[in-house]
Amino acid sequence: MQGLAVGAKMSEATMNRLYAHRRRPGRLASTSIFIAIMFVCACVSAAQSGRRSSNAPATAPSVSGPKAVEKKPAPAPRLMLLVGIEDRNSYANVPYYLSDTVLDNCVRRLGDAAEVTANPAGRSMNRAEATRRAKAEKQAYVVWLQIESDLTSSGKQSKNGPDELYVRYTIFEPETANIKQWGRTHQQIYKTGRGGISSPTSRNSPLYSEYALKQAAREAAERVLEAFDIKLRDEGWRQ
Repeated sequence: MQGLAVGAKMSEATMNRLYAHRRRPGRLASTSIFIAIMFVCACVSAAQSGRRSSNAPATAPSVSGPKAVEKKPAPAPRLMLLVGIEDRNSYANVPYYLSDTVLDNCVRRLGDAAEVTANPAGRSMNRAEATRRAKAEKQAYVVWLQIESDLTSSGKQSKNGPDELYVRYTIFEPETANIKQWGRTHQQIYKTGRGGISSPTSRNSPLYSEYALKQAAREAAERVLEAFDIKLRDEGWRQ
């Protein structure tokens, strides 16, 4: 009886092993089928997502117009001045060499203004010539200088020349020759015994202070600039 019982147990164990061995392929097959299904689903999902991305509307590139270039403000036109001076005043016995000195120094001072272009027109310019030049100009103002003394207006004449002189200026507008402004300097050109301006050809010509002469020319130039609302810095006179 015991032998039959042992044999029965052994046969039962053997049957269980055989049954378990038969079930393993089934599990493997099920697992393989499940993996295959998941792979197919993943491929379908990827294909649909690719189709969605391909069907998405393409955005047109933004086209911007030409960039606006900021225009720099045009520079203000330069003030053109044509400067001439009357020849010597024989009635007041004013030496002729003073004209050149006053003209040169006045033009130099006018040129100190950055917005001004001043050119000399030479000596021997009378009022009629200054008016004619102004009418012929399109942009340049004509500045007419004169060296005078109080003896001229009083009708007196001095053989030794006047003790003091001053510079008179007149500004003529271009094309019309209308007078924009006129005036005289307060700086007097006085006679001096030495260190002055004299004529190399005339021993009888009076001597006038070179410093006073330059200061009067400087003042005349500054008054002309003030007529155009231009002011220069108060700096030393350039020698």
